[in-house]
Amino acid sequence: MIKSTQITILFISLFYFQCNGQQLITDITANATEENGKLDDIYQLNVFSYYNLEEYDTELKKSVFKKTTEYQNYLTELKTKKAEMQKTTYYTIKTDMFNDTNYDVKRKGFEIEIGTNSGLGTFTARTPKSIYLENGSRIILKGLPIKQKPEPYVAKGVFSENLFLQISEENGLEIENSRENIQVYYFFTPTGLEKTTFKFYNFDNGRYRGWYTINNNDLKSETVRVIVANKETGFIYFDKFYNYQAMKKK
Repeated sequence: MIKSTQITILFISLFYFQCNGQQLITDITANATEENGKLDDIYQLNVFSYYNLEEYDTELKKSVFKKTTEYQNYLTELKTKKAEMQKTTYYTIKTDMFNDTNYDVKRKGFEIEIGTNSGLGTFTARTPKSIYLENGSRIILKGLPIKQKPEPYVAKGVFSENLFLQISEENGLEIENSRENIQVYYFFTPTGLEKTTFKFYNFDNGRYRGWYTINNNDLKSETVRVIVANKETGFIYFDKFYNYQAMKKK
């Protein structure tokens, strides 16, 4: 039985679609796959992590298991998934991105924070230009035109990474009046792994523990589509593709 609230949401969604003649976010996600925190395991063919084979908890146990037919069957299946993954568009959803930012009437848009180069413990170290996926993995969205903003109240050298979204005043007002329903969707296809080295400021357990040099090896995507939409109505306020352009050597 359909609840009255579901009927209301459906009616509002149809109203927006009919009046504005545009797609709803559900139309776009229907043709993509929501990531589930397993993309890194698939790309690196990590049989033990992907299939949760926790009983193989030493290097020796893993080495012996790799010689079995069972392991080879898992590996073959994972290779198939990897081939499919590199042709699939995935998406991940971020909430509460507009809670602490207001519309900039001069620039005509919002500036949202993607992340910082500081955090609680080095395990939270986020690679520049990356976003977190499920289970704490990351993907570097190389095409994002991110700007670094100093955050001196934390420590010298700490910065936030921000993305400016050009949005009309009309849509901006709707976002400010419905912040709790606004979500940011990132659509991407993994294209490889990228090794990075960067500085990370650690203030674990309420203490400033200083700078660490972090080495990460993350998934990457050269192209990303960013959409800002209302999760209740499905209405889209912002939709843009960003492509990475490598700098040519002179």
